[in-house]
Amino acid sequence: MPDSVAELQSTGAWQFFQDMLRDMTTVVTEDAESEREFVEGLRVIARISSLCAQLSVEADPDQPSFFDMCTPMRMVGGPNPDGNYHLAMIRGDRSYRITGHRGTSAYLGLQILAGTGLTPRRMAGYLSDVDLNLTAGQFDLLLSEQKPADLDGAQWLQIPADASSVVVREYIGDRATEQLAALDIAPLDPDPVAVLTDTALSEQLTAMAWTLMKLATLHRTIKPELIEQPNTLLTAQAADLGDADTTPDNLYMIGTFRLDPDQALVLDIQPPATRYWNVTLENIWHECLEPHRRHSSVTNKGVHADADGHVRIAISARDLGVGHWLDTGGRHRGFVVLRWLDNPEPPAVTTSIHQGQK
Repeated sequence: MPDSVAELQSTGAWQFFQDMLRDMTTVVTEDAESEREFVEGLRVIARISSLCAQLSVEADPDQPSFFDMCTPMRMVGGPNPDGNYHLAMIRGDRSYRITGHRGTSAYLGLQILAGTGLTPRRMAGYLSDVDLNLTAGQFDLLLSEQKPADLDGAQWLQIPADASSVVVREYIGDRATEQLAALDIAPLDPDPVAVLTDTALSEQLTAMAWTLMKLATLHRTIKPELIEQPNTLLTAQAADLGDADTTPDNLYMIGTFRLDPDQALVLDIQPPATRYWNVTLENIWHECLEPHRRHSSVTNKGVHADADGHVRIAISARDLGVGHWLDTGGRHRGFVVLRWLDNPEPPAVTTSIHQGQK
């Protein structure tokens, strides 16, 4: 190996990523309250690292394609397990065409994120399903910084010079009955011959490290006071949680649960008139609780109101018979997230602790 390798930017960036892994391991070690939380924290770091590699190293803005940021086993960063999150990397100095079919899912939204390098990501454009021009369920979007003289029948969505990605969010009320949306993205400019450079790889590895830090410390940065104020909920607008990570047509409630094995946190909800809402449980690292293995989230399509029009959700390690049960998997603490689509007025939600028999 030549001596000059030590002087490469990518060598330093790779070392920076390794240092970040150690720092995040320290965070998990300091913040875990049990052996289970510790081992789940280490697993979260590994899963986040795989996502970061996909985002920063594998994705190609010159030949983009949509990929799912979640997998059946990787649901990190506080996603909605009753939804899909697809992403394609883009560049602001290029043009792209997105074509697809709307499907029948509860919600579809396309978000343009901007910001490159160490510049924080920001929302630079947004188009919800109600804004899409549909022809027999099909849509055709053209993304560019300047509006073309001939759109060739497409709907134009402007992107800034520092555009970096397209995030597609799809919320699903009932996977058994709804048809999912289908999207494809293609560049409209000539494909440049890509040659990996030291500078380019250095930027990718540095982005990996910072994204790892962001996703592994959400419990410290998003309403961290809730950890010390368990079993309550706070209302949060999308902007309160970061406009790069949310969309403006969502209203959130977020809280934490801290429960003994025979206790349930009961949410008494008076749902607003909105087409979609859901409740999701997460561990302390903002990872969804095995939604493909246990019932840890539910949408408005999966619950029934009582005679008084209220919906009651019971969060506990076992079904205590006091509401629609969401399974914590025996965890003594974690996060609770409620999403309400179309940004309604904050609904009436009260919390109480039910003590079951031991």
